[in-house]
Amino acid sequence: MADQSPIFASAVLDLAASTFDDTGTHGDALSATDIERLRDPDWDVLLIDPQFTPNLEELVPQMLAACPSLALIAVASQPTKELVSFCMRIGFSSVVAKSISGPALMRVIRVTLAGGSLVDRGLSRSAEGEMPGPTEGKALTEREEYVLRLWAKGYSNSDIADQIGLSRKTVDSHRARGMNKLGLADRPALIRMASARGWLV
Repeated sequence: MADQSPIFASAVLDLAASTFDDTGTHGDALSATDIERLRDPDWDVLLIDPQFTPNLEELVPQMLAACPSLALIAVASQPTKELVSFCMRIGFSSVVAKSISGPALMRVIRVTLAGGSLVDRGLSRSAEGEMPGPTEGKALTEREEYVLRLWAKGYSNSDIADQIGLSRKTVDSHRARGMNKLGLADRPALIRMASARGWLV
């Protein structure tokens, strides 16, 4: 279990130990920044809070290459449709909210360990509830990504315009198109996505 909250991580591990005690389950609570330990090929299942674990886009493929049978479950504090889409695209098997009940989380672990895939019902409804915009899901251009990286770091449109020599209106157009392509509604959602993609380092 990799999570910023040691209390939550310990509670999940205690629940898993009591649920799976006949299988000799063991586990550790990992800091979300303890990247090297996350690459350990001996894990059977890993529960990760994707919103507090940097560079997941690089880390997850490395973990799955080291251990193809690894079951990866994203347990998110503030899951959004874009986070669900991102996690499933990079290799997570299941995505649930931290508000999920203990027994339900144990069912998700069982299904994922057996090779299945689950997304919390509320999250899947949220992900399916809106029609995509005309550019949603398309790849970002280099300029759109650059503008979004700076905006996620707190730069204003004026700051970005001055830095790259464009007008504020052009910067705003790049930002709006990039946000639409990622299916993001606001800066907090972008910051969560940027953190997961390693853009904030």
